[in-house]
Amino acid sequence: MTTVSKEIVDAILSKDNLNANEKIYDALYGKSSEQLQTRKIEIAKHFFDPDKHQDTEASVNNEEPEEQEPEETTEQ
Repeated sequence: MTTVSKEIVDAILSKDNLNANEKIYDALYGKSSEQLQTRKIEIAKHFFDPDKHQDTEASVNNEEPEEQEPEETTEQ
């Protein structure tokens, strides 16, 4: 049983560019379809029950924590 990446490399090495190109597009389409379906499910869950999934939405949007500025103190 061969993997998709091995098939792509074999096609490139044998100079079968058309076949390699099709395999690359198929692999990318499959991966992006999986990610899209996962995101659709997340959105649907939030749409139908926004209170339960509010925390996960916030964590997705705030990947990088905001830096807090140090408070300035006035010396007397």
